[in-house]
Amino acid sequence: MPDTAQDAFDVVIIGAGVNGAGLFRDLCAQGLRCLIVDKGDYGSGTSAAPSRLIHGGLKYLETGELRLVAESTYERNLLLRNAPHLVKALPTMIPIYSWTKGVWAALRTLLGSTTAPRSRGALLIKTGLAMYDFYGARARVMPRHGMVGRTKALADVPALTPRIVALGTYYDAMIEAPERLILELVKDGVALSPGSEALNWTAVSGLRDGALELMLADGQTRSVTARNVVNAAGPWIDRVNAVLGIETKLIGGTKGSHILLDHPALLEQLSGRMIYFEADDGRILLVFPYRGKALVGSTDIPADSPDEVTCTEDEIAYFMASLRELLPGLQFDPGQIVYAYAGIRPLPNSEGVDPGLISRDHSAPVVAPTEGRPFPVTSLVGGKWTTFRAFSAEIADKVLEDLGETRKQSTDEMPIGGGRDMPQEASAREEWLAEMARVSGAAPDRLATLLDRYGTTARAIALAEGADPVLLGTEDAFSRAEIDWIARNEHVVHLEDIVLRRTPLAITGQIDRPTCEALCEITAQALGWNAARQAEELEELTAVLAKRHGVHLSQAAKEQPFRA
Repeated sequence: MPDTAQDAFDVVIIGAGVNGAGLFRDLCAQGLRCLIVDKGDYGSGTSAAPSRLIHGGLKYLETGELRLVAESTYERNLLLRNAPHLVKALPTMIPIYSWTKGVWAALRTLLGSTTAPRSRGALLIKTGLAMYDFYGARARVMPRHGMVGRTKALADVPALTPRIVALGTYYDAMIEAPERLILELVKDGVALSPGSEALNWTAVSGLRDGALELMLADGQTRSVTARNVVNAAGPWIDRVNAVLGIETKLIGGTKGSHILLDHPALLEQLSGRMIYFEADDGRILLVFPYRGKALVGSTDIPADSPDEVTCTEDEIAYFMASLRELLPGLQFDPGQIVYAYAGIRPLPNSEGVDPGLISRDHSAPVVAPTEGRPFPVTSLVGGKWTTFRAFSAEIADKVLEDLGETRKQSTDEMPIGGGRDMPQEASAREEWLAEMARVSGAAPDRLATLLDRYGTTARAIALAEGADPVLLGTEDAFSRAEIDWIARNEHVVHLEDIVLRRTPLAITGQIDRPTCEALCEITAQALGWNAARQAEELEELTAVLAKRHGVHLSQAAKEQPFRA
């Protein structure tokens, strides 16, 4: 059992997805000494596989989860303010195929039906959007909804199916780099609480004499004690509890898959907007511009193997058929796919319920201490990306109460990472760029790219780059100095951390063998990898990209067909 002060923590959080990272930051802000660990990289599980929407949950109106809609719209508005470098407003269109259909089905769903509603008509959608505006009024930052008729809609989006009778319009938001926001939450937490630690690629292997046994990234072991433990392992929650000697069946997850299309004609039709549409089976799908590609999602299939989850050929066929039905004026085929990903939503065990109707709300059951486990274990079940801060605050308050501590500050208006002191107005932005150009010698255009990518963290990267950065030749213009800074300052352990999560190079189809070799060489210099380690990292990255994302490194991704 550890007896050194550095191994004794107030709270240990297992799982560094968005809920775990949000809770870590919140508890650190209250002055607690916390440790967060993840068996993979930060945000490498379910939190790396969302639709990349920050939304108020329009469809939750159908299931009567009004409290969740109110919470979600408020949290969406806060994220637009607290992380403006990563979270952006997203104008959205809803194709409508009838005037009155769906009202009775929606009433049945509200009354407890276990089948998803179909054919949502204009009356139902108009009512839903009006309610959405009402719930989104708190801390409002975006315009209200609108409706346009068929003629105007088809003039605006000619490729849309002529079967529509109208088009609903409203605003939600999207997150450009979910994994980066998680990393920034973790780094903020460490900065807020001296003595707190964050360890990625670190697994909890068991209990010994009341202490948690950790297997570290370098293969070493470490024992730590905790006054309180939170299991934030998402779809792995029941497995982590088993390691802690607790038998649970809390998770009944569903798989959500997404694809990225290289499709300029589709992007032209979207013109910066999302289409939020109903597939033939009643499921809600979406397609919107994401970093120069078109992101399409999502499926909702019962699944329980988070380590093996992939986007299947059947899911790809489903997406293709749905897009062809929605946009008959365009051509769609699997050869346009540059990237695919999938994750399991850690939803509550809800056997017999239609996957689309399982609540996205959250819960946090607590297991009391035992003689061999002297700390309570709280499991974070469910929840959604948008509401992570509210979920974190709720659990933080319970942990503080259990430890006899009090809240010192709220996180409602706490900026995240590079969102701190982010210039919002055009004049403030120009002043920031001019000052940084004077200090760093860098060109204003390059500084603007870094500011958009990192928020005010761009200052440190710009100073590292200097006036003449050496670019890697990718579309997104990453520099060698930028990658070096990431490797040294952003908890990088493996090459895949950079390719898949610290940058968008993989998801946007910019990864080929030469680029990966260049990234590996820069990272090796920063972290001291020898030739054998570099070869191992490249081999592991190649396997992950091929197995999980359909990307092969023998040539540029854009030059070869996708293989699921």
